[in-house]
Amino acid sequence: MQRWRRTVGELAAAQKAARGVSLWSRYVNRPLGRRLAATAIVLGLSADAVTVLSALVTAAGLALVALVPPALWSGLLAAALLVLGFALDSADGQVARYTGTGSAAGEWFDHVVDAAKMVAVHTCVLIGWYRFGDLPGDAWLLLPLAYQLVAVVVFAGGTLASLLRRSPAPPAAPSTARAVALLPADFGVLALTFVTWGAPEVFRSLYALLAVATTVIGAALVVRWYTGLRTPQAVLS
Repeated sequence: MQRWRRTVGELAAAQKAARGVSLWSRYVNRPLGRRLAATAIVLGLSADAVTVLSALVTAAGLALVALVPPALWSGLLAAALLVLGFALDSADGQVARYTGTGSAAGEWFDHVVDAAKMVAVHTCVLIGWYRFGDLPGDAWLLLPLAYQLVAVVVFAGGTLASLLRRSPAPPAAPSTARAVALLPADFGVLALTFVTWGAPEVFRSLYALLAVATTVIGAALVVRWYTGLRTPQAVLS
């Protein structure tokens, strides 16, 4: 236990900057991921093993959404598994940095799993609605497809912006207003809404609100990334 606590403290001291992340990631996901990372380090698990565990936990949560009729218990369990899977997604990078085992292959693997998760969560909502949802109209089945498109574009856009930027973004103090504004686009917030999966009307309303908000946030981010990459400092040779 003493080693675990010491490792948690060392991970906290080496935590990535809070700039550009939502309040959920700053105050919930990263701290939870830090404790999971410390556990993985004490157990001798590699960063890739934590990534695999994240994928399996997330897949279990999504299977409940797609395969089990909506109920209070299934929604709560699905939300818990998705939140845990997201925290493990934070933990794998912390394990890699702490142990000095980070690599291009590991980062690639992590991004592939993230991309699969981004597509799978909305696919499973679509499947769950198609199989079990008493929808007020078939047009609702288009919403997960639209949400999925936005999520994939934002994920790819952010990943490529970081990759193509010639120099790292200048350091800046984290903005609370920005952290609040980014909340609707945070996967952790989406994962949390599944606690209402057993109350279909409530979930549909929350899901639709997040879809609209993510679209607005995503459009603003895409413009920002594109504008940033057009500056002379960002031009690739």
